[in-house]
Amino acid sequence: MPASAEHPTSPSETILSTAGANALELDVRPAEVVVFGSQLAFGSVGLNAGLPVYAESTVRCAAIPTVILSNLPHYPSVHGIGVPAQWITDTLHDLAATGALRSVRAIAVGYLAAPDQAHAIADWYRELDAETRPQLILDPTFGDADVGFYTDPAVAPAVRDALVPLAMIVTPNTFELEHLSARPDAEAARQAGADVADVIDRAQTLRTAAAPGARVVITGLATAPATIGNLIVSGSDSEVVTGPELSTVAKGLGDTFAARLVSRTLAGDSLRDAVDAAAGRVRAAIAKANASDGPAQS
Repeated sequence: MPASAEHPTSPSETILSTAGANALELDVRPAEVVVFGSQLAFGSVGLNAGLPVYAESTVRCAAIPTVILSNLPHYPSVHGIGVPAQWITDTLHDLAATGALRSVRAIAVGYLAAPDQAHAIADWYRELDAETRPQLILDPTFGDADVGFYTDPAVAPAVRDALVPLAMIVTPNTFELEHLSARPDAEAARQAGADVADVIDRAQTLRTAAAPGARVVITGLATAPATIGNLIVSGSDSEVVTGPELSTVAKGLGDTFAARLVSRTLAGDSLRDAVDAAAGRVRAAIAKANASDGPAQS
């Protein structure tokens, strides 16, 4: 087979059968989770934050970057490469052809850099056999009340229209909930969370827009002084799982939370126990960050 842009080879490389190429892998386990998110050369957000959490539970992932950055965009210098939606589609088909996705049990969607990425993932997911396809767990990572949007605002309606109807678990914060529910009002989203009853109503609206039997977890809900809660909405029931709030400005907490939530769900935990475990893992990450001096500053 000749080398091409789609299938580059060097003079020392030989194209093998799928079985022959698989024998070259150091780890031949198929993926249990396909996870989408940002990837940094150095940093602790997106895939960089989530993959170590999956590894703690020995969950093998196929990790699909949606954007590649040198470091967090908060630094004075940052360079990034956008990942085309077509590359995501082609990569998913490549991985399926290798057999790497034959044992996938969950699709975990996090940060998306462009609306066409949401549609590409949804199109691929719908191609899977509806009777056997793995559950889609959606962490709609596009903004927060303190900073507003940190991706293209057009991602929000794309996620709402393309991915929410396919999701079995959705884990927005209050800002993201506002933009996924009936009133995508930016100022209201910044002020979200003060009225728990309103949050529950909006979570129910989101749940009914998702896949049949879907559940919603609203993260980072301020419920009392020095306390942080995660609201679980399942059917007509709701429950707030609370814990101590630890002071931090660190990023990547949602990615850490989602990875532990998915891992514990696959391990057979109830959603309530998975949420509790995820919150505990986030608190451990914050405590570790607070105890570290971090990299040298210039």
